[in-house]
Amino acid sequence: MSEQLSDTDLLAFLENLLPVTDWSTARLRPLPVNYTSRFWRLDTPERIFVIKEFFPDNEDNPLYPTLPDQEAEALNFLARYDLAPELETYSQSPAGTPLLVYGYAPPVNDEIDVGEAADLIGRIAALKEPVPGHQTVPAGYHEVLERGDAMLAAIPDSRKAVNLKRLRPQDDAIKRRAIQRTLVHRSFCLGTIQATADGARLIDWQFAGYGDPVEDLAGFVSPGLLRLYGLHPLVAYAEDMFLKHYPNQETAERFVEERSAYHWRLAAYCLFRHETLGEINAPAARAYGRALEEEVDLLLRLRVK
Repeated sequence: MSEQLSDTDLLAFLENLLPVTDWSTARLRPLPVNYTSRFWRLDTPERIFVIKEFFPDNEDNPLYPTLPDQEAEALNFLARYDLAPELETYSQSPAGTPLLVYGYAPPVNDEIDVGEAADLIGRIAALKEPVPGHQTVPAGYHEVLERGDAMLAAIPDSRKAVNLKRLRPQDDAIKRRAIQRTLVHRSFCLGTIQATADGARLIDWQFAGYGDPVEDLAGFVSPGLLRLYGLHPLVAYAEDMFLKHYPNQETAERFVEERSAYHWRLAAYCLFRHETLGEINAPAARAYGRALEEEVDLLLRLRVK
């Protein structure tokens, strides 16, 4: 990125792109920055806009490559099914970075019920029409474990990796199955659900792909993923309510059998990021370290059940 995109420059840029009737009443404010993007929220009397500027060089990631084009495709497509907010514009910012804007009518209530979340992700898994331009991702218990193995192999000098390998679920615990791939969000949690006047919508589609819907159930209940989004882990009854309301109970049953693979892979990813970011982004490394601890604690609890 050749320059930092200022709020003033951004607002001037947006005035030529967005259908705001009275810019004198519009209010732009920055939102918390994550590891791959910067965010702003633009409030107007009729509509709320979220502006997302993608940082460069985040496409190469062993588990979550950041794909701005894919997110734009998803928003454009899924809004027609009331599953995502509407894509307002996708262009290059004045700083030369990908800039995506989605919009929605202001909600009456910002709270999201876990039953509503379960219905939302279930509807996404049931989509029959393919979403254009989406990647294929590891699907099923064994492919998920293999991806975790590969990430630990990339940090051969890590002492923590030795301990994490001891928690690896066994390959023969689950028979290999043919996976009916569906659209999976892959970072689905309460932090990626947006309340709107028209109901809940899913955001953050840059990691999505075609895989096993079990992955999204594992994501929603993952304490490590919630920590990375700055949220507290779910309490037990909320997890139970989520699974009870999920529309496809066959998938929910497979989740119970296979979830340890997904939690172990996320732990491997968090350790990989913790080890590789330490010298270049210490705050991020610490955040991944805390998420790692959450996933390891969960793995230990699952082992004694």
